[in-house]
Amino acid sequence: MASSTDHKLADMNTETIEAVAFNEAHSGGRDKAAQMLREAGHSVIVTPEDNKRILRKIDRAILPIILVIYCLQSLDKTALSYASVFGLIKDTNLKGQEFSWLGAIVYVAQLVWQPCVAYFLVKLPLGKFCATMVLCWGITLCGMSAAHNFGGLMAARFVLGSFEASVAPTFIALVQMWYRRGEQTNRNAAWYSMLGVVNILGSLLTYGLGHIQSKVLHSYQIIFLFCGCLTVAFSALVFVFLPDSPMQARFLTSDDKLIAIERLRMNQQGISSGEWRWDHVRDCLLDVKTWLWVAMLMAISIPSGGISTFGPLIVKSFGFDSFTTILFNIPFGAVQFVATIGGAVNGSQTAGGIGEKAFDDVTDLRNEDFVFVY
Repeated sequence: MASSTDHKLADMNTETIEAVAFNEAHSGGRDKAAQMLREAGHSVIVTPEDNKRILRKIDRAILPIILVIYCLQSLDKTALSYASVFGLIKDTNLKGQEFSWLGAIVYVAQLVWQPCVAYFLVKLPLGKFCATMVLCWGITLCGMSAAHNFGGLMAARFVLGSFEASVAPTFIALVQMWYRRGEQTNRNAAWYSMLGVVNILGSLLTYGLGHIQSKVLHSYQIIFLFCGCLTVAFSALVFVFLPDSPMQARFLTSDDKLIAIERLRMNQQGISSGEWRWDHVRDCLLDVKTWLWVAMLMAISIPSGGISTFGPLIVKSFGFDSFTTILFNIPFGAVQFVATIGGAVNGSQTAGGIGEKAFDDVTDLRNEDFVFVY
């Protein structure tokens, strides 16, 4: 029995190492994580206890930053709808379809800049790129408070959308860089659920800001300025605490870095190569799944974008005052949060926990250790 178990372990070791070698050979051998493991010069042992310990460290160090950034991005993007019920349309003399265009232009900018963002994510340090984008859209939102007409708001919203285009792709890249496949579903759901949190906290925040009486600034300017300054301030923390990759993580020791990299081996993908490959672009465009994702996200985003932009105005049209209107967003946000987290948990359980159990199934072969030798 022991001999059979050893053979299974050896076979799985061999298959994994050969797969990594194959990936390196076809990517020029430039993946930095693979180089770090090779330079270590010794086998890396990942026990179930080590796996859980490193996962807890990553969750404490990386996940809170991602959650707050997505909160701020959603807050900054939806600040327009909050400001609309506090006199934005009247104070800036918007007419006809101009407010609709202010809502749509952000998504136009995101669509235009997505290809560039994809390139930057490959070529630039991920942590610093993310922090720079947060800083830039925070400054842009602060600048929006100086806009007094449709033209100024339109330009500012386009620039805002350009910088915010990086958020979702960056987070997907971050989650893939730090987590095993079985761990990614719930982490992606966690940051996406911040849309619901923003509808709750953003409504309460705007409720408070709307009570500020100023002879210099309109209510919409106060909302834009506060949200923008909050984002700029947090960007400094992102610069300091969000590492570019597990290899540069200051919250991990040298041995922990090796374990953090080794535990991702079963993902069968690199962590950071800095090499842009057009054959990957071609494969993406020719993959049917890509266009299924596009169709699904379009079906979700069209109604979602409309509700985000016009929701408060629709509620206000029923005769509620501005403060009551903004509070009606809170139940909507609560439903979003519960549905997102509940859907992710249900999806993980329905899938049988295959991804989460893979590591434990493998380590059960020895009951103690699973050793990858590079």
